[in-house]
Amino acid sequence: MSMLNCRGVDIVTTGRKAVAIFILAIAVLLVPGCGREKTREDHLVVWHVGPESQARTIVEISRKFTERTGITVSCKAIAWGNAHSKYLTSIAGGVSPDIGSMGLTWGMEFGELGALIDLREHFPQDVSELEKTIFPGILRSTRIGDRVYGIPFDLSQHIMYYRTDIVPYPPRNWEEFLVTLKALQEDKRGALIDWGSLEWIGYAPFLWQAGGDFYDDTLTRVTLDTPEAAMALEYMAKLYRTGVPRTQIPLEQGMRTGDYPLAISGDWKIISLKVSAPEIEGKWEIASLPEGPAGKRTAFLGGRIMSVFSLSEMKQEAWEFIKFLFEPENQVKMYEAAFNTEDAYLPPNMDTWALLPMDEKFKGILESQAMDGRGAPPVRAWDSSSRFVNHAVQMVILRNADPAEELKKATEAMQAELDRTRAAIRR
Repeated sequence: MSMLNCRGVDIVTTGRKAVAIFILAIAVLLVPGCGREKTREDHLVVWHVGPESQARTIVEISRKFTERTGITVSCKAIAWGNAHSKYLTSIAGGVSPDIGSMGLTWGMEFGELGALIDLREHFPQDVSELEKTIFPGILRSTRIGDRVYGIPFDLSQHIMYYRTDIVPYPPRNWEEFLVTLKALQEDKRGALIDWGSLEWIGYAPFLWQAGGDFYDDTLTRVTLDTPEAAMALEYMAKLYRTGVPRTQIPLEQGMRTGDYPLAISGDWKIISLKVSAPEIEGKWEIASLPEGPAGKRTAFLGGRIMSVFSLSEMKQEAWEFIKFLFEPENQVKMYEAAFNTEDAYLPPNMDTWALLPMDEKFKGILESQAMDGRGAPPVRAWDSSSRFVNHAVQMVILRNADPAEELKKATEAMQAELDRTRAAIRR
């Protein structure tokens, strides 16, 4: 399961933005058949980054919206692999849907290009009310100051998995995690970091649990050159030296064989384990991540947002449909429809959770972890800077480089990228 936020993104850097838009605009003019997708004025067009099954679910749910309003809805699925470029091309050519779902940080990029409306500016009271019901960690990743270019559509998060017949109790903190790993290693077993291994997504929870962060509170200074950040990376490297493999091993395989009976992965693996490893049903559980030195169990949160495009001639109606999808009963329907797929996500609306048809024990852990979770930094330069974090992580884990030195290099490169981006925006 790949996403920016979690899945990875193909971003045009800020310094090349104007050139890219110009080239794309020319390309669009040369493509036959381009034009607004609207067929009539009482129809909303939605582009959804995700599988066709989810697009069909959105259309099915929309029938009640049509009964209420008389407005019909169509939804086109877009694969993650080409979604960013498709949106960028549509922006350049003036061919956009009314509503689009997209990676968390894309809203910042497309919003600053003028392609998305500021929802807070257009619907201030509605946005304020909705934000009260959204998990704060995922909400934070969608804001640029007071501007809101998208509302969280769903979320995914890190959690811990463990085989109860091999690891009776999940490690409660960093020290216990290492002790458990050493015991497993003596038995020729190990643990997995299954989502974000050797990348910033895998490093982020340790960074936050240690009390560090990627940027300061003003989002104008990179803060990876701190003792907390170095401590987090050194600890992560210890895990790899003590039984976490550097190669990618599927969680389902590792848990089924018992070779890797402890793992940090995404919540969607709950469904995957039930489907792919039925023989160990009843032999595994989930838990929150181990607590770090800062007293936090913070997990990484990924997900998608839904936004209204500036070219839409039905902005109010588009917003009403986004609110409709955000209603708890509709979020439950989307969760239920996706339950048997590996692309299932969790609802961002906290009011929905009491209604979720989920094992109560699992629900309590997932809800608690979502309350102590954070998404990608809400910084325009982040998508073009995360590679520097990946490089630092890989140098330390794969080549035994010094964490403080590598993070200092990453900080300098990221700060330069941030300064260039801020200067370009001011121009």
